[in-house]
Amino acid sequence: MTSRYPFPASPNGWFSVASALDLGPGEVRAVHYLGCDLVLFRDEAGNARVFDAHCPHLGAHLGVGGRVCGDGIVCPFHGWRFDGDGKLVEVPRVDHTPRISARAWEVCERNGRIFIWYHADGTPPSFDVIGYREDEPSWTPWRSNTYRVRVHVQDLTENIIDRSHFLTVHDMALPEKEHFEVSFFGASMVVEQRLKVTAASEIGVEVSTKTTTCGPGIAAVEVSQDPLEMLTYITQTPVDDEFTEVNLLFSMKRLPDEDATEAVSRINDEITNLQFTQDVPIWENKIYRKRPVLTKTDGPVAQYRRWFRQFYSSSN
Repeated sequence: MTSRYPFPASPNGWFSVASALDLGPGEVRAVHYLGCDLVLFRDEAGNARVFDAHCPHLGAHLGVGGRVCGDGIVCPFHGWRFDGDGKLVEVPRVDHTPRISARAWEVCERNGRIFIWYHADGTPPSFDVIGYREDEPSWTPWRSNTYRVRVHVQDLTENIIDRSHFLTVHDMALPEKEHFEVSFFGASMVVEQRLKVTAASEIGVEVSTKTTTCGPGIAAVEVSQDPLEMLTYITQTPVDDEFTEVNLLFSMKRLPDEDATEAVSRINDEITNLQFTQDVPIWENKIYRKRPVLTKTDGPVAQYRRWFRQFYSSSN
């Protein structure tokens, strides 16, 4: 992506690689994210694990024919067995096991997703994945939609503070009482704003939203408007130098009426995905302006870009 952006394709942070529900005990999957071939598996104790895909012996792909054994995985080529930390613990018919390891990635399973920690310098995690939906039975199951878009994650998150495009690109109008506030706290950016959504009603519905990012790969949009409590959880993971995978997940607190819950959930999920797809052709065809000409109707773009620099290091 060097031709479009003056920074690396993969910033440092937590990135989603799968839905937790899609990986059962003993299952093994081959995935490709962050420009890397990876093997994802759930060990016999139920823990999700991620290794570099290729066996350090003769390069077989552990995700194609590999099988779970205990907390680790067995290579399909020569039966070499690696434990949950990636350490080689058994070579069939050999008394002395070579001291080698498959690279094991730091994994966090939260909010129905499996995340891995990426850092160009190999530095351990400097922040945690923020948890949501603590009382999970009172929330609806995630409605999930996945997209692969030719855009950098920095551009995706910058969209959150781009106030003026809401009126031009999306089905929104100016609210009766405007509110827009952006704060930066360590690895998080918090955007509180009032929006008037006209996608489902010509007169528009005004809502107050709070969007919290968690590093470069996660954003959570909370809408609390009695009696509704809704959450749109967004994960964005670089695939390679060109594409980013975006997962849009919608959930809401259950209402006393299940039919009303289903109707509200369906409509809001549809609106969320409509608004996202409206942005896609712009993202995929725009260029990155290092020094954009900004007006008072734009958000704090310069401040945002300074904040985002913390997710790059000299090695990436």
